[in-house]
Amino acid sequence: MPQSNGDRTHDAPGPDEPSARDGLAAALARTAGRVLRVTGAGAGSALPGLVVERASPGYLRRRAAALTDGIVAVSGTNGKTTTASMLRAILRAEGIATVGNESGSNLKRGIASAMLDAPDAAHLGVLEIDEAALPALVPELRPRLVVLTNVFRDQLDRYGETETVANLLAAALRRLPSGAAVVANADDPLLWNAAREFGAVGFGLEPIAGAVGERADAEPETCPRCGARLEYLGRTIAHLGQVRCPACSWASTAPEFRGRVERQDGVSAITVEISGHEVALRLGGVHNAYNAVAAVAAASLLGVPVPRAAEALRSFAPRFGRAEEVRLDDRPAWILLMKNPAGAGVVIDEVVADPRIGAVVVAVSDNVADGRDISWIWDADFERLSAAGAPLVPAGRRAADVAVRLRYAGATPLPAQADPLAAMRSAMAACAPPSGVGVLATYTAMLDLRASLTRSRRGRLEDAAR
Repeated sequence: MPQSNGDRTHDAPGPDEPSARDGLAAALARTAGRVLRVTGAGAGSALPGLVVERASPGYLRRRAAALTDGIVAVSGTNGKTTTASMLRAILRAEGIATVGNESGSNLKRGIASAMLDAPDAAHLGVLEIDEAALPALVPELRPRLVVLTNVFRDQLDRYGETETVANLLAAALRRLPSGAAVVANADDPLLWNAAREFGAVGFGLEPIAGAVGERADAEPETCPRCGARLEYLGRTIAHLGQVRCPACSWASTAPEFRGRVERQDGVSAITVEISGHEVALRLGGVHNAYNAVAAVAAASLLGVPVPRAAEALRSFAPRFGRAEEVRLDDRPAWILLMKNPAGAGVVIDEVVADPRIGAVVVAVSDNVADGRDISWIWDADFERLSAAGAPLVPAGRRAADVAVRLRYAGATPLPAQADPLAAMRSAMAACAPPSGVGVLATYTAMLDLRASLTRSRRGRLEDAAR
């Protein structure tokens, strides 16, 4: 395992002594979680984690220290949930029990909630962690491995520009314990410039034919050293690719783990070759090819050979909202999370290329988890979606804003529907069977849709039982 850089702290304090209150606090927190589930007030709530930390301060630090095989932290703008889930799937295939924040709650309280539910057999934590929360959580979790996926413009009201996020991640790396390893996206110039000074192991993809030109997603393409405009020798998605700076000669470096996209099949599948081993993933998008290579690289540093890691990913099922297929009135719909211009561009590419999708819902909300600032929709490539000609239905809390954006993109959208399920039914009615619907949704719009689908199914079952 790569040795740490000398900039890291070597004298970080050890975990607190076990607290006599931990057991009582954990019992109280689990009770709070059960009450939430029974009442339906929040099955995925992070409240239990908040309760246990309030009742017994330092619980998370002590619980993390008790995992004999340590912690793997996955952070970055996009891909945290899927990369962490892929890594857990690889480790499960190796017979290694893990604990993870499967619900996607990636702040301190959500991670503490996950630790409360850790099985006794789990000795390794694989946790996705919010970028802004990572610097403060590193001293508590003391991860043995950090995986950094990418840096994109996202939630500008919270993070600011990408340089701020890169600085946050670099600050977290400086706080890693001695001997910890780093895996980072070598195709992301800003991230790689921040990570490689810490001895990071790189992952990436071979450039994709026809992707060299500029994108419409407004991601910065400037040299991380001198600020000059970068020259792209090859590109994958958004600002990711192989670059050089004509002004100062800064250049990306060849990653230790590189994948190659061999075939794309809409929203449901992509085939990627990783270090000579072909993996047919059951979810689409170049971004998921990146997630797969990142997971394989991390697994390799944990001792899992690349062939076995690649084999385990062949049966990986998508996480909720990440190309998840659901049924509505016996017709298919695919839910695809979008939360920033780059992410929207990737899923738009998938939707446009999938002949099974006859209409599209664009659901944007502005709850705290989404980010209050939705100005990013003006940088997303909805022109490409409009040009495809499929019926479009604006949805979510900001459905009216989405309708305006789609009109500026050249579309004539169907009437806006704040309720994502109503929007989905409207889209279904606008396309003929057996075509289905693609749902591009921000995080809480996706959660609203899933809750509506659950209530709809429950109602049908109750009607059938009468």
